[in-house]
Amino acid sequence: MSIRLDDADRNDPELAALLAREYSAPARDSYWQALEERVMRAIAREGRREWWSYFPEWTRIGLAAAAIALAVAGVAAWQTERVRERVAYRELLDTPSELPIIIESLSEGSAPRRRDATLRYLISY
Repeated sequence: MSIRLDDADRNDPELAALLAREYSAPARDSYWQALEERVMRAIAREGRREWWSYFPEWTRIGLAAAAIALAVAGVAAWQTERVRERVAYRELLDTPSELPIIIESLSEGSAPRRRDATLRYLISY
């Protein structure tokens, strides 16, 4: 039989009969029994497996996902630390420094003592 590729093939009863016979389920019970035996033999041959053994090709994907997650976590931690440093730096520089004025009643000839007292105060701060 030759198959034509035009509109006449759509309503061809001979073609429809050939396709129905080709794609219909087998009528014999022996086919189904043989199929069941083949499936059960394959299952018995395979044996019991752990659940993770069904996904060996996912190993690379899982490792790649874990590496990406670690990289993202590292970048986030680094950014957080940078923000903390920036906030601490701004806090330090933006607050007005309030140094109390050291007032000593000194005589006019005691200018070095006043300078030394100021220096001691600043060093102890």
